Amino acid sequence: MMEEKIKDLSILIVDDNADNLVFLEQLFRRTGYRNITSIVDSRNVLPHIEKSEPDIVLLDIMMPHIDGYEILRSIRALYDSSVFLPIVVLTAITERQARQQTLKDGATDFLTKPLDVLEVAQRVGNLLQTRYMYKQHLEYSSLLEAAVLDRTRELAENNQALSKVNQVLDDTNVEIANRLAEAAEFRDDATGKHTFRVGTIAALVAEELGYSADFVELINKAARLHDLGKIGIPDAILLKPGKLTEDELDLMKQHCVIGAKVLSGGHSELLEMAEQIALSHHEQWNGNGYPNQLKGKEIPIEARIVSVVDVFDALTHVRPYKEAWSEQEAIEYITNHKGEQFDAKVVDAFLSVLTKKSGDVDFINMDVDPGFK
Repeated sequence: MMEEKIKDLSILIVDDNADNLVFLEQLFRRTGYRNITSIVDSRNVLPHIEKSEPDIVLLDIMMPHIDGYEILRSIRALYDSSVFLPIVVLTAITERQARQQTLKDGATDFLTKPLDVLEVAQRVGNLLQTRYMYKQHLEYSSLLEAAVLDRTRELAENNQALSKVNQVLDDTNVEIANRLAEAAEFRDDATGKHTFRVGTIAALVAEELGYSADFVELINKAARLHDLGKIGIPDAILLKPGKLTEDELDLMKQHCVIGAKVLSGGHSELLEMAEQIALSHHEQWNGNGYPNQLKGKEIPIEARIVSVVDVFDALTHVRPYKEAWSEQEAIEYITNHKGEQFDAKVVDAFLSVLTKKSGDVDFINMDVDPGFK
């Protein structure tokens, strides 16, 4: 059902080379996509987008009249920064500086000419899946907000009934969040347990830091969405067994922005916290992180907590590019980066949680939930 709806999303291809347009149109139609528009004259791009918003744009860079860089900046200027509209740059340019400029101007990904059929199909497919999830999230948020307003009017004098309605809405938000987290997680974690472990341990760390029971419960659920944006990263990068190139690393870093945009616009505390965590869990205490080089307490506390827990869990479990580290090796890494990569107070709280749970195999493997739902 979802796959069929994704095939109906609109694809806009912009290239001054008619042969490239024919190649891409035929590729997408063979793959099952039904809503494809091609533009050969770059002067017609913005009027088209203003009239009919596409779900993805494939954009050539070197074109007469208006080049791709200017079009890219103009498209981004049309939308609020929270809008997730994937733009894939098509270019024969291989210089790293030029590619970084396209990412800075708002590109989501880039494909190198001559285009590879499998690579184009995979990357566009991943980004359209993420776009579909983003639109579904906006629809759910709108429906939930309308439901709250309707039920509030009807049940304003009945606090008990209103409480039940709010609980149903909260439960719906949690269910949506968990499904989104699972969709992203199963792409690079065969067990699907990583997000669950991060959420549970983050909650224990928040509790150790003295945060309220409401905050503890919230971060447990919101932290599970920290890597949602990975659903927009190509498998060739996400599942690469070796070290990423600098260009590949630049693309991998985009998962923070993608995840935050997919979650943006939510009106619940859960989705608002999840958005902050998705965006900032790779920021570092010393300002050397990404995507916004936040420093110290500029980084939301929930993201600082998840940062420590996420690194620990990633280090102690197998990934496509590494073997699992021992728990002691991971602790040494985190301790050595205390006050630099990580918030020192969060590290102390995390280590305290580990000490209290020492010897608890279920805690590390997280086959059993130690108390949080």
